[in-house]
Amino acid sequence: MLDKKWLRDNPEEARQRLAQRGAAFAAQVDEFVANDETRRKTQVELDQLKNESNAASKQIGALMKEGKTPEADRAKDDVRKLKLRIAELDEIFSGCDERERELLLTMPNVTHPSVPEGGEDQAKLIGTTGEPRRFDFAPLDHVALCQRLELVNFEAGTRLAGGGFPVMAGQGALLQRALINFMLDLHVGEHGYTEMRPPFIVHPRCPLGTGQLPKFGSEMYHVYIEGAPAPDDAAAGPHYYLIPTAEVPVCNLYRDTILEAPVLPVKVCAYSPCWRVEAGSYGKEARGLTRVHQFEKVELVRFADPATSWDELEEMTSEAERVLERLGLAFRRIVLPTGDMAFGSAKTYDVEVYCPAEQKWREVSSASNTTDYQARRMNMRYRPAKGDKPVFPHILNASGVALPRLVIALIETHQTADGTVRLPEVLHKYMPEGLTELKPPVGGVPFV
Repeated sequence: MLDKKWLRDNPEEARQRLAQRGAAFAAQVDEFVANDETRRKTQVELDQLKNESNAASKQIGALMKEGKTPEADRAKDDVRKLKLRIAELDEIFSGCDERERELLLTMPNVTHPSVPEGGEDQAKLIGTTGEPRRFDFAPLDHVALCQRLELVNFEAGTRLAGGGFPVMAGQGALLQRALINFMLDLHVGEHGYTEMRPPFIVHPRCPLGTGQLPKFGSEMYHVYIEGAPAPDDAAAGPHYYLIPTAEVPVCNLYRDTILEAPVLPVKVCAYSPCWRVEAGSYGKEARGLTRVHQFEKVELVRFADPATSWDELEEMTSEAERVLERLGLAFRRIVLPTGDMAFGSAKTYDVEVYCPAEQKWREVSSASNTTDYQARRMNMRYRPAKGDKPVFPHILNASGVALPRLVIALIETHQTADGTVRLPEVLHKYMPEGLTELKPPVGGVPFV
């Protein structure tokens, strides 16, 4: 969340910067300032009346000792009136506190000055790496390849769970496992991340901390756990959640804690399945593996010193790109504009891989610096040096990278004229011995 002291002291700057994310958010600044003024005035009056009530109560005791009963009775009436007013003010103050929390939880992060303003059509291309493959034959798209090579059983997934839940089968399952292991080995062995395996179901306080709640609960799958303790944060909602990304549990690893220096940056990577409702997805964009409700991903998270976090964003994005480079895929980097960024992000790079049969660029990684926005929501702090006052770190995340669009680009790019797919050399050691290309299977589990 945003720093409420900054909002209080710099309302005009806050309005201007939040207006870049939408006019409604700028209006919330005005409401925050008015609410804050009411809260502080109420606090002043409360303190004054409580002091008067305490003094009057002491006076009653003294009057009673002196036998001045009429005066004591009048003082008691005064105290009763004071307590009625104090109760009214307590209610007003509690309402202001609650509204302040609601406003802070529903305001997005402010953006970095380098972020272009506008909607998705204002995205800025930073650069392209590699040449999109050109074919001297008619290439198959990923759906046709998946069917020919029996990599994905879309029909079985629909029978099991509905549309958007594909079953990776045979060589497809082997390929996906190989890609996950390749990415984890790369990020742990070369990039210096510590691998973790987080829970895939989380308490609502976790998506509240990363910013999915309270505004975007409808985009996540809810879980009701019989007999589980009720969530203790009413603002978070009544349910547990299937994670939409490993960012949610990993970023919450250090919630309500203070990290002691020198520890930053802390670099964590995690594999997880991910679930997203993707409400409204339909038509050609939902065909095959392009947009699904359940997928798998390797996630990168850094807890960084604010002095180095912007350099670390560049480094993290390059680490995601290295996955694509090693797999021989063409990709490009873009900066998302203010109207197309995640709620908690101050700056986001999208890395898009080229899918040659479809002749489209598909996003496979978003790398974001959330500055201290998520850390404030989670009350996660660090101490720069012994004896220093704790401060909020910057939290960064990046897909490193997401499946299954990676599978789309890989099989379309490396297909041959006879309908097989040659696997990049970096994957050979992760596949069964001798399996260096994907071919139509002979026998095995019936594919219907």
